[in-house]
Amino acid sequence: MLIDLHTHTHPGSWDSFLTPDELIERSRQAGLDGIVLSEHDWAWDPEEVKRLAKRHNFLVLPGMEINTEDGHILVYGTHRYVYGMHRSHELAGHVREDDGVMIAAHPYRRQHPWDWTSEKEWADALDRAQRNGAYRFISAMEVGNGRGKLEENAFSVKVADIMGFPRTAATDAHAVADVGKAVTYFDRDIRTEADLIEEIRAGRFWPVDLTRGKVIEDPLYHDVPDDLHDRWRLIEQQRKAYLAANPLARPPD
Repeated sequence: MLIDLHTHTHPGSWDSFLTPDELIERSRQAGLDGIVLSEHDWAWDPEEVKRLAKRHNFLVLPGMEINTEDGHILVYGTHRYVYGMHRSHELAGHVREDDGVMIAAHPYRRQHPWDWTSEKEWADALDRAQRNGAYRFISAMEVGNGRGKLEENAFSVKVADIMGFPRTAATDAHAVADVGKAVTYFDRDIRTEADLIEEIRAGRFWPVDLTRGKVIEDPLYHDVPDDLHDRWRLIEQQRKAYLAANPLARPPD
């Protein structure tokens, strides 16, 4: 299944030019199988989302994008905004209580090198990114953001490679032109929010740049690889090795 995990609609997200109905129909036309509505610091009523899904006969699930001191975090399974969520550890506590999951959205923001040609700045930026406090709590990184530049998404890919995180791609849609650029492939059927959370937690997904090169330069992410299950095992091994070498990066018990 191809699902867009990161979208915005008006008025839930003040900066979006898309209505929910328009986003859903445009996503269907782009060949997607489902979307997640992830407004800025605002939660959809899950029952309203179900009505939207039924009206369009299309998979629509609720989520949120929370602006924290450590960057923007996509949240699945929590349906309320609570003061204090701007601190990633407090956000993680609420998500844990709800048995939800978190993904780092566009991790290049606030972290990428200012001089893309400087090896030293790249090294310094990658080192800073690894010390991001929110990354103790996330299940994956968004390495393909439909509104990001190639070098920005390349930075996200590099961070995910180093830290061994599973990776996603999404449009971060705010306008019609954004729809259908990037998606996350899921090997198993997703029918409910619980299904989505289970698959994210298990790492059974893959980022796909549907533009085949305008979002993520690396052709590895232009389609679903034939050796997908081998790649999942490799990422899992990389994550275990990274946590063994960096105990402070481990999630809390």
